[in-house]
This record gives sequence, C-alpha cells and structure tokens, in this order.
Amino acid sequence: MALLQKLLPSLVPAVLIGAGLLLVQRLLRQRKLPELPLRLSLLALLCWALLPLLNDLPVSAGYRPWLALLDELFLALAGLRVALWLLMELPAGLGWWRRPPELMLQLLMLGAGAVVTVIVVRELARVDLVGLLTTSAVLTAVLGLAAQETLKDLFAGLELQLGDDFSVGDWLELSDGARGIVETITWRDTMLLTLDGCRLVIPNSKITAELIINRSASGVISNRFEVGLDYDYPPDRALAMLESVARQNARVLGEPAAKASLKAFGDSAITYELQVWQSESGDRAHLDLRSDLLSQIWYALERDGQRVPYPVREIQRRRPQEASARLRLPSPEACATALGHSDLFGILNQNQLELVIRLSRLMSFAPREAIVLEGAEGESLYQVLRGTLEVTKQMASGERVEVCQLGPGDVFGEMTLFTGSPRSATVRAVRECLLLRVSRDCMRTLLEQEPSLLERLALIVSTREAELNNLSLEPPQEANNALVESMKRLLLAWKKP
Repeated sequence: MALLQKLLPSLVPAVLIGAGLLLVQRLLRQRKLPELPLRLSLLALLCWALLPLLNDLPVSAGYRPWLALLDELFLALAGLRVALWLLMELPAGLGWWRRPPELMLQLLMLGAGAVVTVIVVRELARVDLVGLLTTSAVLTAVLGLAAQETLKDLFAGLELQLGDDFSVGDWLELSDGARGIVETITWRDTMLLTLDGCRLVIPNSKITAELIINRSASGVISNRFEVGLDYDYPPDRALAMLESVARQNARVLGEPAAKASLKAFGDSAITYELQVWQSESGDRAHLDLRSDLLSQIWYALERDGQRVPYPVREIQRRRPQEASARLRLPSPEACATALGHSDLFGILNQNQLELVIRLSRLMSFAPREAIVLEGAEGESLYQVLRGTLEVTKQMASGERVEVCQLGPGDVFGEMTLFTGSPRSATVRAVRECLLLRVSRDCMRTLLEQEPSLLERLALIVSTREAELNNLSLEPPQEANNALVESMKRLLLAWKKP
C-alpha cells in the first residue's frame, strides 16, 4: 500500500500521457501521416513514473544521483526526438516539403542528442565530458584513425540521401557489372537485390567513387536486344513484323514507341535490333518481357512462312511445310470436321467445306499474343482449333475488362468480315493456340459459286450478334435485311438492276 501511494503522484500522469500518445499514434495511422516516435517517449515516461522508488533501491548513495540523471536525460532526449518529428517529418507528411532522408534525421538526432547529453551531465552531475575527450590527445588520435573509413562511408551516405541520383526501388548498374534493385540506403552502405535473389551490400564510399547507371531514372526502362532473321525475309517486312509484335504486347509501352532497325549482315542471318520500353524495373522484368517478345516473334515468323536461321550448310531447298509439321497441324479433313460443327459453317456441304479449307490459312499464336485489337480494321474471321483465348473490351473509364473466353469450336471476327465494321473487342491468346483464318476473298469465292448461301449466312450472323448483345435496337427482319445488303456489297459487288 505504501508503495502504491508513492507511485500514484507520478504513475497516473504517466499513464494518461502514454494513453494520449497512443491515441495520437492511431489517428496518425488512420490519416497515413508519419508515425510519432513512441519508443523513447514511453521509456522516458516509465523512468519518470518509477522515480519515486529510487530511495527504496538497495544501492549506494553515490549512485543515486546518476540514476536520477538518467530520468532527466531520457526526458530531454524524448523531447528532442518529438521536436524533430514535429519540425521535419510531420510537415513532409502533410505535403509541405519533401521528406528528409532517414540518415539526416539520424545524424541530427545523434548530434543534438550528444549536445543535450553533455549539457545535462554537466548541469546535474557537474562532469565536463567535452573536457575529458579534448584533454586526451592520444585517445582523440586513436578514435580519429579508427573511424576514418566509417566517417568516409557516413559522409558518402549523407551525400547519397541528400542528392537525387537514385532512391529506394531504382534499378542500378555499377561500373564493375553489378546490378540490382536498391533495397536500403543506410549511413554505412547501400543494399541491392540481384536477379538471383541475393543481397549485394556495397559501402557508400565505393558507390560515390564509381560510375553508376540508373536505369529507372526517367520512369521508363529501355529493353534492347538482337534478333537474327533469314536472308530470304525482306528487311522491310522483317522490320514491320518486329514492330508489330512489340506494339501488340501489353507490357510494352506505347510511348516511347518500339523501334526496330537493321544492325548487321551476319554469316547466316541478318541481325536486327529491337528496342522497346517498359515500366517495370529489374533484371527479372527485363528478361520476362524479352522472353515474351522472342516467343511471339517465333510464332509471327511461322505464320509468315519463315523461321529463325541457324548456322548450318543446307544441301536441299527448304520446304515451307516443314515448319508446319513441327507444330503438328491437323489434316484438312480434321479442319473440315471442326468447321462443320460450328454454328456458322455447319450449313456447308463437304465440297464447300473443303473449298473453305483450301483457301484459308492455319495460324498459331503465342501465349499473351494479340490476334485482333479493338477498333482495328480487318478482312477475316477466325475458327479456334486448339487453345484458349480471352476477349477483352475497354470501358469508358479506360479500364480493360475480360468479357469471355473462347475455346476449340468457337468463331470470332465474323461481323468485321461480313460488314466491314471495326473489331469490337481485343482477342488475345491465353496459351498457345491454333486458328483457322478465313479471309473475305475466301467467302467471296464461296458465295460466287453458291449465291444462295448469302441469306442463310446473314441470318446466322445476325442471330449470333443479337445473342451477344442480348438486345436489338431494330426489328430482327430489318437487321437481317441490312446485313444482307452489307454482305452483298462487300462480297458480291452487288449492284441494283
């Protein structure tokens, strides 16, 4: 009971102040402002609350003034830390100025704390700490020599944090080839996270002395690599193909635009250089995008009847069908069977199906490669033979949402082929897929041989369109008639008598 009576005068205010500090901390977190430095403040409150027990401690009377000195010192240091928070961190959190570097706050706290410690010890204990250090020349010399490298790293770290050469999250490359994402910048060293997941710790003095390349300084990162293509592939077509593949990749930025250029004539290939820009930084993001593009370039070459050359001496002429054989393409009979089971081509007889197959092309696409882009013009439709595709549309807010997925047996692009309207959605491969591309010329040849198919196809297409839209703004018969007229104009060069 006597112990409680001694503690109450200091314990109650300490508890109230501590509760108030915790409440302020909670409010700061809710408003996403810099947090209050509580550890030193709570330690000072604890010392102040327990100070009345000092006289009951079994310690020598000569040590008691030093214990009381600790309480005053903790209170002074806690007040100093809160003052730094109020003057520097909180205004930065409110957006008044840029947040000061952590190292600068630590140095200010260290320097000001040393001054406060000297003053408190001199006033309460009558001990001059500055005099003790300055009177020992040998001790000063030893400390100076021992701290030489540490001080060099300290000032280099302060220079890095006060400057804007790089910051945490940037992708750096040093002159010795070391590369990584900046994880931390401390008073002694800078830590980089490498591609292998290792942490590379570099002294700050070495960072400031070396040539550094900040690959993410501008916010966009260049990704440049070489591709060797066949001498039989005309350079203008090759350059257009490379830039087209880059533009269709969702991870490649539209601005700055991707650029392909012819770099050199090699022993077995023409060397092209493709430069694209991405927002993701780091070696892993760099390699992932390059892998995607190289895979999609291979598929684009296969669709164009080309292939990546290799340094061998060939004795016989290459046959275009060799590349197709590697993909295990289905036979014409299998393609005709797949077409016959679709809603659109199910009305055709065997001869008509064989005609469509003969005039169409099998095309394969890599994962994440775009087949058609929303708003683009086109003259073909596609029948899915193998693989999975996703259909996405861009909303008014700019967000792109997935509408549905397509699989074997599905047909898309018929409205563009039959009416000439732009593509209504973007279709992209989810995994490797094989499609049959049916062109407008193919359908024109089919309808010239059998004009009676036109109205039947128009009815199927208008029905599919109504089902997709789930509504119709005009009577079904009028919509069907309008579609018939559009198909006649595009496919049969229809003229009124």
